[in-house]
This record gives sequence, C-alpha cells and structure tokens, in this order.
Amino acid sequence: MNWKMKEIVLTVILSVSCGVIYLGWSTLWIPISALVGPVGAGFMFGIWVIASPIVAYIIRKPGAAFIAEVMAAAVELLTGSHFGLSALLVGVFQGVGSEIAFAIFRYKHYNLVTLMLSGAFAAIAGMVYNLLANGFGYYTSEVLLMTLGIHIISGIILGGWLAKVVVDALAKTGVLDQYELMKEKRKKDDIHGNIVGM
Repeated sequence: MNWKMKEIVLTVILSVSCGVIYLGWSTLWIPISALVGPVGAGFMFGIWVIASPIVAYIIRKPGAAFIAEVMAAAVELLTGSHFGLSALLVGVFQGVGSEIAFAIFRYKHYNLVTLMLSGAFAAIAGMVYNLLANGFGYYTSEVLLMTLGIHIISGIILGGWLAKVVVDALAKTGVLDQYELMKEKRKKDDIHGNIVGM
C-alpha cells in the first residue's frame, strides 16, 4: 500500500487518541443509557466510528479507515472498556463498513458525502455484529429498525460530518501540510488557478 512512515505515525497517534475518546464515551454511555434506555442512547453511536473517516480523510489510502477503527477499538479495550472484548470485535465490523464507503469510489473521492457514507455503513456493519453477538435479534422489528436508524443518523453526523469539521480545523493550523489531504487540495487550487488565468 506504500505507506510512508509519517502516515503510519499519524495513523497511530490519531487512532490512539480516538480510542481514549471511545473509552470516555463508553463511560458516559452508562448513565445516559440508564436515563433514556439503550435505544435512546443510540444517538451517541457516531463518536465510536469517527477514527475511520478522520484517518481516511487525511491519509487517503486503501485500508486506512479499517486500520484506524480497529486500532482505536483495541485501545478502548486495552484501556479498560466495560464492553470488554466486544469493543474490539464490533470495531472490526465497523471498520469494514467504513472502509466500504471509500472502496465504492475506488479511493478517489474524499468529500463530505463519502465521509457521511462511511459513518452510515459503519452503523450498518456494527448492527450486524450486534445482531450476531449482543442479542439485538430479540428486538421487535420496529425497535430494531428504529435503533438502526438512530445509529445511521448518528454515524452520519457524529462520525462523518464531525470528522470533516475536525480535520478541516486541523488543516488550517498547518500541521497536515505534508499529508495527502493538503497535497490534493493544493493540486486542485493550482488547476483552478490555471483555468482562471487562461
């Protein structure tokens, strides 16, 4: 896949950071789910898949979304998630779902729509895991569809849209100037400038 060392290092840093956020979010989920129930707390889902679109948006290489999500889930597990091994296993499913969004476009489009699809597909893949392992199959059809819908919306907003906001804010500081995100932006700016100058 021809990853550069700086891309590997950044992926590790971002994935570990997201994994710590995942742990904190999991801790917050406990009292919130106690108040509104696990279905109502589904609006929190999107944060648990944000590593994929963040890293993929910056690195722009096949496998980036999957690797980031699995690494973040592993960090969540190793730092003491009450979800236990399930945190890692669902991360694998979510990573696959997120990766599919970028693969559909052959890793050529990294815009807001693709990032939002990444969050949505991660939600669908995560639901597959929950059906297989966490007893979601006992939900009524109505509750299951409502839960899936909430997860998808949350994945789109807190996963995809928020990832773009975070990365774009980071890009403005200049810390991402040497990564594919900014290299492609400079190419587009040059092409636009040449066209305007004709």
